[in-house]
Amino acid sequence: MNSLTNNLDDNINTILANSPANFNVVKREIIIKDNIRCFILYISNLAKQEFIENSIIFPLLFHVQCPINNVECKTEYIAKRYIASSDVQVTSDLNLISMELKRGKCTILIENENSVIVCKTIGAAHRAVTESNVEKVIRGGREAFIESLEINISLVQQGIRNDHLKIETFIFGEENQMDSVLIYLDNAIDPEVLNNIRNSMNLVKAKQILGPGMLSQLMRISTWSIFPQVKTSEKPTKVISDILQGKAAILAEGAPYAMILPACFVEFFQDIEDYANRILLGTFDRLIRLLASIIVLILPSVYLILLTYNSELTPLNLIKIIVSTRQNIPLPPFLEILFMEILVEILREGGLRLPSPVGQTLSIVGGIVLGQAATLAGLVSPTTLVVVAITVICTFLIPNYDMALSIRLLRFGVLLMTNFFAFLGLLVAIQLIIVTLIKMDSFGVPYFTPFAPLRFKGLKDAFIRYKIENLNTRATGFEISKNKKNK
Repeated sequence: MNSLTNNLDDNINTILANSPANFNVVKREIIIKDNIRCFILYISNLAKQEFIENSIIFPLLFHVQCPINNVECKTEYIAKRYIASSDVQVTSDLNLISMELKRGKCTILIENENSVIVCKTIGAAHRAVTESNVEKVIRGGREAFIESLEINISLVQQGIRNDHLKIETFIFGEENQMDSVLIYLDNAIDPEVLNNIRNSMNLVKAKQILGPGMLSQLMRISTWSIFPQVKTSEKPTKVISDILQGKAAILAEGAPYAMILPACFVEFFQDIEDYANRILLGTFDRLIRLLASIIVLILPSVYLILLTYNSELTPLNLIKIIVSTRQNIPLPPFLEILFMEILVEILREGGLRLPSPVGQTLSIVGGIVLGQAATLAGLVSPTTLVVVAITVICTFLIPNYDMALSIRLLRFGVLLMTNFFAFLGLLVAIQLIIVTLIKMDSFGVPYFTPFAPLRFKGLKDAFIRYKIENLNTRATGFEISKNKKNK
């Protein structure tokens, strides 16, 4: 049976057959006025049972006093007069009923009715809003997203009290049916960019999607690109800031972070705290991050060039120190650097998978112990250890984890090119990276903006933090064009 009828028992069996076989589905039968049978269905660990008892069962048992046998539509009548819930709907859609049951809502079936009442009774356990363990701040809000979609939406709405704030709902995954929302300001986001995002989301087809990370790879984003084309953040303040600048955010049930799109390369080196500091301090922080990124990318390769191919460029006193420390080292410089870089990545990955205190201890103490042991064993030279240590420290300055991971991976490619082609290989590797950045886009927005295409307005707040009073609220590259505004 694929539809509801006027038979109460058949309707119960139909709904249960259309829903997953949950061992914790509660079926509560009650008799209301005129000896009319009612059934209340809900999933015990998803619904708030106290609310069901006080706002649904109690009113139905003790408040229904008027005869209702002659009422044409009993579900509509009871829903409007006796159900004390802020979110009530009457439906006969089996798919909707099954979906709402799995979300923690309660279904009320009434005898001789071919429709049911669906009430919001969601009460699944979730953790409290706490401070982020990943994105630390000195100045700014401490709140971080949690796994509850409704609470995450409320955190964004609290920061944007604007009538233009729009929230669109999507459901992804045929099997797990992950609830997601797209949040944006309709007077700030470029309509063409918004359509590109919507189209990408509507084209997503998959049996199971377990979070925004999987979703982003299915939204026509280049999955083979080494650079991230969307930003992620656990901080509501960062998401709010980006939405106000004309971007969109995607939140998903079960994901304690938001996906921000579109995203440009330069934004991964900026932080909302830059605007909490004075101009010189904010600019200094940005330039330090840029310098750290360059060091991570090319320092091992430059060290290899000076050690192997162009030692004449190294000051005499420095080359003497390097040569003296490299005596009796069995590995060639390239393998020596590669060995230490891979060892560091193994320690870093191992530290991430362990509990926070243990992981930090492993990363720091393990690096010191293994580095010292490798030096004493004569496997690596102290200068190589210093170069690798500087590279590792600089990776911590990149504020976005995805971009830091991309640059860490790129340095291995640059190192390989340098090993085979010396200084020419380093130049070619850098040129390939720049060409890749220029060719990329994020939902129609050039990825390397404001540098390519060149936008002079955007340059004033790229790596140099400009005056707040002279900045537009929308990020350069995301403005609605004049032609579009006039339409």
